[in-house]
Amino acid sequence: MKENIQNFVKIGNYIADESRKISLRYYKKKLKVKSKDLCEYDPVTIADISIQKKINKIISSYFPTHSILGEEASMVNSNEYEWCIDPIDGTKSFVQGFPAWGTLISLSRKKEILLGIADIPALDERYVGYSNKSFKIIKGKKSKLKTGDTIKLEKSILNTTSPYIFASKYDQKIFESIVKEVKTVRMGGDCYSYCLLADGHVDIIIESGLKPWDIRALEPIIKNAGGILKTWEGNKIFDGGRIVAATNKQLFKKVKNILIKKKPRHK
Repeated sequence: MKENIQNFVKIGNYIADESRKISLRYYKKKLKVKSKDLCEYDPVTIADISIQKKINKIISSYFPTHSILGEEASMVNSNEYEWCIDPIDGTKSFVQGFPAWGTLISLSRKKEILLGIADIPALDERYVGYSNKSFKIIKGKKSKLKTGDTIKLEKSILNTTSPYIFASKYDQKIFESIVKEVKTVRMGGDCYSYCLLADGHVDIIIESGLKPWDIRALEPIIKNAGGILKTWEGNKIFDGGRIVAATNKQLFKKVKNILIKKKPRHK
């Protein structure tokens, strides 16, 4: 297949459609859950693995020379194009029957993210970003995404999946210092929080210890909707790490000033 953005978007949506069929087949069913980490609970199910296998097969069929970086399985090729896949972002939510989990699909070229898709099967919602476009498809209806206009910390809504899974206790303390400045905090959103920020319902997201597959797909969705997505250090999010998303530049700057003041460091 020709390597152009429209074909990439077409295949990306096809991947999301096929992945959704698998995930919904297993959703709210009794599954055997394993942990990938012996020290911390990092669940994986047959749904995660089956979706990853299906996605890798589709990409290899249409773009056999492309690389794939997947949470459950990767396929490395010497190519400037790289797909990055999280078959189920929010596996803990998935196994608990909480609907805020999703499949994350992104494509980058020379470390520039061209396409991002976040599919939320249980809610029948899909969020797509590419070529300065950012839109949602909810129950078949497509509409443009636009971030909110909150610029005051004391008026802002802050989301995070959980500060208890941050990379360090020090990062948790920094997060807590920002919590004191905002209007309200919501936890447990996984990738869906970023979709809500792109749609104007959330103002700030702060996380720590993310992997590339956790965040790449969300960059074009948020940036093209008018938001900001960077690391705590103000760098690109391509490799994951500490992540800050904000609804606009003014709010991002205020959050960043707190992070700088606290001088975040690895511990």
